[in-house]
Amino acid sequence: MRRSGGKAGAWVGDPVTGQTLFSRGGSKRFQIASNMKVFTTATALATLGPTEQFETRLFANGPFADGIVQGDLVLEGGGDPSLTSQGLGRLADQARAAGLERVTGRLLFDESVFDAVRTVPRKGISGGPFDELGRLSGLSYESGRSSDPARSAAAAMANLLRERGVSLSKEVGPGSAPAMPAPEAVIGEVTSSSLAALSRSTNTFSINFYAEMLLKDIAAAQSGVGTTAGGAALVRGFASQAGATLKTQNGSGLSRSDVASPRSVGALLAHMLSAEEQVRDAFLGSLAVAGGTGTLARRMRGTSAQGNCIGKTGTLSGVSALSGYCEVGPDRFVVFSILMKKVDIGRAHVAQDRMAALIARYTP
Repeated sequence: MRRSGGKAGAWVGDPVTGQTLFSRGGSKRFQIASNMKVFTTATALATLGPTEQFETRLFANGPFADGIVQGDLVLEGGGDPSLTSQGLGRLADQARAAGLERVTGRLLFDESVFDAVRTVPRKGISGGPFDELGRLSGLSYESGRSSDPARSAAAAMANLLRERGVSLSKEVGPGSAPAMPAPEAVIGEVTSSSLAALSRSTNTFSINFYAEMLLKDIAAAQSGVGTTAGGAALVRGFASQAGATLKTQNGSGLSRSDVASPRSVGALLAHMLSAEEQVRDAFLGSLAVAGGTGTLARRMRGTSAQGNCIGKTGTLSGVSALSGYCEVGPDRFVVFSILMKKVDIGRAHVAQDRMAALIARYTP
């Protein structure tokens, strides 16, 4: 740890025996960067369930008969972070299969499952490669790459319908889906991949946009409207139940106010080993494999950590983190968290990788 420069803290524990195997600055708080994502995804998996999916639906907001909707169409978002033009294309295909030929009104968009705030608090983060985040919306589209994702999704939906021969206005605007729609009013719906799969993308590839969307999804499930503050409060509550102390502004780690100690990160990780089997397996499966996948694909190759350790990286300017598990026996894991600040990122990675390789060689 001294060779990494800067300041660092680490904690290693054996969840089976409850023994602390190593601690140096283990109770000191550090900026955790993208290690924040393990708290967000753990909370989402435990509260919503790994099979949860997020729906995007297309409604007729008026009588629908003989191929004609007398009124508007409404595109309703369900907080899916992964909605793309392919998903909207499937909706358009369903609409044609349902016999839709003409809409007398407009295509409206409903993103009310989330609040209207497009971004998140990011104390101490401004620009650069570590500040990548699209615009958030309950009707997200192509990872929020436009200034108004919901309107962009609606415009794309309208174009896709017209390409399939549906006659409708080129104008789109905000609207509300029917509160209690009749079955015949639902013209189409597409669902996201499972939350387990979304969590895997979030953690393995460290996708900030997914993490922030999932944070709002947690809040929406609890209160009906997804907010960053509401989701962060629920994540802090879940962390506390796991024996961890967490300070957070958002769900991705894009803030220097997202802070925890290595011991607290380790407590969360240890807690997830005792979760219900589907939740546990989904969480473990969401992490990058040393020397194999995602952000760890090129790290720890040729060491005892390769294929035996899984984890989550974290990087901000001058901040580097690596936390996760090393399998030291059949279904037997050691938990570790290494948090560093004021460091050169390359030197930090060298130190972390050597430490993970040593941890992987532990014999219970």
